[in-house]
Amino acid sequence: MAAGGGDGRPPVVALEGEFDLDTVPEIDRFLRRALGPLYQQDNNLIIDLARTTFIDSSFIGFLVRLAAAQRAKRRELLLVRPCGQVRRVFAIVGLPNVVPVFDSTEAAVDSLLSGRGPVIPPAFRAAEA
Repeated sequence: MAAGGGDGRPPVVALEGEFDLDTVPEIDRFLRRALGPLYQQDNNLIIDLARTTFIDSSFIGFLVRLAAAQRAKRRELLLVRPCGQVRRVFAIVGLPNVVPVFDSTEAAVDSLLSGRGPVIPPAFRAAEA
């Protein structure tokens, strides 16, 4: 896991590996260490999933809860670059209807910096482009 951000840009957290019931709590601990204990209250947040290879329902639940916490504080959670199994699961459960999913970090950042919040999810394809 890696986090970045600065210059008025939202933090981008890159997740790598598999996230299931056993590993999802690690994401929350990582975000608290990297972005501060109130991370979901202070910033918009982008999660890059390009190197995430497996997810289960606990990860989906985590994302939905995080998105709800972000929206309660008028902040956004955006997901970028899901591929393979992760992208298929998103399509099956309809997550892109709840959390905006972008094909690039640049597109996600541009949508936030445009100032036209809340972010409207772009069209999502189950198959990778």
